[in-house]
Amino acid sequence: MPIGRVFSTIAAALLAVLVATVASAQAPGGTGYDVTGVEVDATGADPVQARQQGIRDARRKALGLLVNRMVSAEDRARLPQIDDAQLENMVRGIEFVRERSAPGRYIATLNVVFAPDAVKSYLGGAGARIVETVPRPALVIPLWKGPSGVEPLNDRNAWREAWQQLDSAGSAVPVTLLRGDPADQGVLSAEQAYVGDVSALARLNERYRAPTIIVATVDGDKSGGPLTIGGMRYDTQTGARSEIARVPVASAADLAAAVKAIHAKADQDWRSIGTVRRDSQDSLDVVVPIRALGDWVQVRQRLGSIPAVKAVTVKTLESDRADLKLDFFGTTEELQRTLAQAGLSLSQEAGRWQLQAR
Repeated sequence: MPIGRVFSTIAAALLAVLVATVASAQAPGGTGYDVTGVEVDATGADPVQARQQGIRDARRKALGLLVNRMVSAEDRARLPQIDDAQLENMVRGIEFVRERSAPGRYIATLNVVFAPDAVKSYLGGAGARIVETVPRPALVIPLWKGPSGVEPLNDRNAWREAWQQLDSAGSAVPVTLLRGDPADQGVLSAEQAYVGDVSALARLNERYRAPTIIVATVDGDKSGGPLTIGGMRYDTQTGARSEIARVPVASAADLAAAVKAIHAKADQDWRSIGTVRRDSQDSLDVVVPIRALGDWVQVRQRLGSIPAVKAVTVKTLESDRADLKLDFFGTTEELQRTLAQAGLSLSQEAGRWQLQAR
C-alpha cells in the first residue's frame, strides 16, 4: 500500500478521535447555575424557624460559591450586598438532599438552583465580567507508608480521615475518596498506587471515571514523630502527570492543613485552565507542525481538555502539518495563557499562528 494512503488512513482515525475528544471535553455537565452539596447548620426558636433560617443560610452560601465560580477575583469586590428578599428572587428552586431536625436546630444538605437571568442581571449591573469555572473532579488515593511498608488501601488512619473531612463542595476540583473496598483492591494494590503503576490506575479508574487521580502519600511512623507529605497527580485524559512536592510536617496533627494545601494547589492549577469568560468569543486559524504522529496526538489530547476551546475544525491534515480552526471563548491573549498552562505553545510566526506541544 502506498505510504500516502497509509498515512491518510491513520490521519482519518486520529481525526475521528480528535472530534470525539473535544466533544466529550466540552459537554455541558456541571456548568449551569446550580450549586450542589450546600451544608447548613442553623438554629431558631423552634424547628420551623430553624428550618427557615437554614434555607436562608443555604441561599446565601450558595450565592457565594456561585460568585466564586463565575466572577474573576478582581471583580468580586464590585458586587453589592443583597438582602434576603432579593436573594430569594434569584433562586429558582431548592432540592433537599438530607435533612435532620432537633429542638431549635436544623441540619441539612441542599442543592440550590439559581435563575440565570436574575444572576446575570445582578452581576452585569455591577460591571462584573462573567466567567465560569468548569469543575474537574478528582479521585484521591490516600496512602500511608510506614516502617513496614505501604498500608493497605482500606487502612483507616489519620491521613485518610483528614481527606474525609475536606470540604471540596463548590471548588473547581471536587474530591471523591477511594473506597478501598474489595473491588478496588482487586485491580490495584497499595504498592502499585504508591509507585505510580499507570496501567493499574487506569483499571481502577474504569470504576470512578475521574479526569484526575491524586495519589497523596504520607511517609513516617504512625506512632509519632515527623512525617513527609507528597504524591503525584495524574491527568487521565491527556496522560500528563505532575509531582506533589514533598514537604515535612511535625506530626499527625498537621495532616488536615496538608490536605487543604494539596487541594488548594490542585484547585488553583485547574482554575488557570478551566475558567472560561463567556461574554466574548473568537476564532483563530492555526498550524500544527507534525514531526511524528505523537506530536499530533499530544496536541489534540490537550486541546480536548481545555473548556475555553469551544470547537476544533480540522481543515487539512498532511504528513507534516495540520491546519485547524479554533473557536474559543475570551481573547487571543487569554487563550495563549490558558494553552500555556495546558502545555501548549501558541505563537505567531511570519504572520501565521502556530500551535505545538511544549
